[in-house]
Amino acid sequence: MPTRKKTSTVRKRTSKRTLPARAARRRPRRVAPAVAAKPAGMLASGLAPGMQAVNAYLAVANVAATAAFLERAFGFTRGVVLPGTDGQLRYAEMRHGDSAVMLVPRGDSASPTSGAAALYTYVDDVDAALQRARDAGCGVGEAEDRSWGDRVAMVTDPDGYRWLLATFRKLAPFQADSERRRGGDRRKPPASV
Repeated sequence: MPTRKKTSTVRKRTSKRTLPARAARRRPRRVAPAVAAKPAGMLASGLAPGMQAVNAYLAVANVAATAAFLERAFGFTRGVVLPGTDGQLRYAEMRHGDSAVMLVPRGDSASPTSGAAALYTYVDDVDAALQRARDAGCGVGEAEDRSWGDRVAMVTDPDGYRWLLATFRKLAPFQADSERRRGGDRRKPPASV
């Protein structure tokens, strides 16, 4: 005859607390709907590989000097870097963990903000986001496909801050070469030569 194990029943004690009348009348909190996580390796629509949804886009006096400072002072590493026709750096992506700071020369007429600091913000559809910003009363520019592979438009918010709205379209040739050298991940620092 099989033996039965004796199981004990544990009861949780619950106490009924009375809520103050004011708290009982409060509206229930709304909870944001859950966002389905994308499987590892899949990019959010409009987001360039290795970038965050919002990135700092800083206009500096000397891109190479600022990049070196960020490396020494804060432990940043270099991501994608692009020299200008004069051999000086005209763009540098500085990495710190998963975060990126994009550096451009101050007053650079080739940059979307003409070399002014901004927040580089990836969106699913830059044209739709531009229309929403226009409807909200922001100062907006026209969306353009840029040489580095993003479709970009500049928006100035009511406080005067510049936002570069961008949708990733394709890797530009210089980015594709950089990706191949780094094994496909923009966040990895370049290999030492």
